[in-house]
Amino acid sequence: MTQNSKSGYIRTEEQALIDTEALKLRSMGWTYQQIADHMGCSKQTASDRYKRALAAVPSDAVDEHRKIEGERLDALLRVAMDKALSGDKGALFAIDRVLAIQDRKAKLFGLDAPTKHEVLTLDAVTAEINRLEAQLGDKRDTTRNEIIGAEETPSLTEG
Repeated sequence: MTQNSKSGYIRTEEQALIDTEALKLRSMGWTYQQIADHMGCSKQTASDRYKRALAAVPSDAVDEHRKIEGERLDALLRVAMDKALSGDKGALFAIDRVLAIQDRKAKLFGLDAPTKHEVLTLDAVTAEINRLEAQLGDKRDTTRNEIIGAEETPSLTEG
């Protein structure tokens, strides 16, 4: 890449072509390691090239790529499903493959609902403790006053 300013880089035409090649190879089913070996770079560089090329593709093309990947997964799923339902010796392995393909497809199309997490900070915990102590303090004072009030009843010796 060529540096164009302190804040960033611009892609050269040569870099765009290299990135596009990584995208094409990945869309043909190559792994990042296979792409890296073919292009003479690291696995991480191959992944970065693919992601840069994918980011540069218009969203319509990304949708088309997702559709093609979905069709490819459907074809694999049909084969694995036939084997899984056959009851043959390898059926359990095929069931695992079916689940893996379905998981990949769910990720590809964003079908899984996001996981909800609740994060409590120390500030929130401290605030809740203070709130509860204040409630208890109010009740303790009320109880103490009732007890003190009971002791302050006039005695028989006063008079």
